[in-house]
Amino acid sequence: MQIIIGLGNPGNRYADTWHNLGFISVDRFAEKHGLLFKAGKGKFYAASGFFNSEKIILVKPTTYMNLSGEAVSQIINYFEAETGSILVVYDDINLPLGTVRLRKSGSAGGHNGLRSIIGTLDTQDFARLRIGFRTDQINSILTNNPAILPDLVLAKIPSALHADVLETVDRSVEAIESVLENGIDRTMNRFNEKNSEQEKPDSAEKAD
Repeated sequence: MQIIIGLGNPGNRYADTWHNLGFISVDRFAEKHGLLFKAGKGKFYAASGFFNSEKIILVKPTTYMNLSGEAVSQIINYFEAETGSILVVYDDINLPLGTVRLRKSGSAGGHNGLRSIIGTLDTQDFARLRIGFRTDQINSILTNNPAILPDLVLAKIPSALHADVLETVDRSVEAIESVLENGIDRTMNRFNEKNSEQEKPDSAEKAD
């Protein structure tokens, strides 16, 4: 069993914001494979089905981003799962728009959702798929005013970028499919770009 957890903030106020790319990605996967989300036995929505003969569960927490760990803990307990069976999908402002990257473990990297999950589970050892959205404009804004980061990640995705964002989301769906079919090691070799990653300095976010 594989559990794919998309991170985001619930409610119409946060729909189509950068910080909800995790939600958007698992929604796209569910739509592609005919899976329907229903209220779960906890602070989450879940959709289940099979992919490549393996049971999969898609999950969207109903907590706010900075309380994601509470929902993930409930998810793991309810499905009697191990942390090794989860893949967390989320936005990453440190990666350029169009980029998706997989890691088997690691720090929160300034992301409040990851920080909450790591703190609640008391481990960094779970797989994650990061969806980049840093544009030249975002880079310029943050260079001149780093303090605006919390507002930036909660901003609506500009309509002019919808096509690029959809292409990136579709790439994240392909990465999820590859993890399910080929495993994370082969998927990392395929999707993680060979050029060195230009990480930006970590900054604290507030998603509420």
